[in-house]
Amino acid sequence: MVINTKEISARIKFGIMLSALLYAGILVASIVFKWSEKHIFEIVLTAVFISSIAFTYAKKYSYIFYNSDGPKIIIRYTSLQPMSAGNFSIEVPKRDFVKAEIKNSLGGFRKDLIVYVKTPQGVAKFNPVSLSTLSKEDIEAIRQDLSIN
Repeated sequence: MVINTKEISARIKFGIMLSALLYAGILVASIVFKWSEKHIFEIVLTAVFISSIAFTYAKKYSYIFYNSDGPKIIIRYTSLQPMSAGNFSIEVPKRDFVKAEIKNSLGGFRKDLIVYVKTPQGVAKFNPVSLSTLSKEDIEAIRQDLSIN
């Protein structure tokens, strides 16, 4: 099974960048053309922008590529949050796979996938991968593919 969130991830990243540019442009235009004497418009605009960025950070959106067709389970992910960098990959041979679990974070606001793998030192736990960009059908498909209850 292959899941690739390239399209939705590109839309999310474009939306984040576009909203930042629009915010900066409207804020500068408002100050230059003095649209508001007491700067109420700028304060409200800033509050809306900060809350949208806080929502993005809380959801922890990421680009996800999941492939379990070959001898390995491959999960590649990249954070879509502003000011974050790094491409991460989890490649697990199916014979070393122990279990996976999906945990709800922030009261069910975000779902995280945690993978456990058998190593010579014991069972290793990978860092959680946020599944916020996936649809319910994709999350259910991963749940069935990895036999998660």
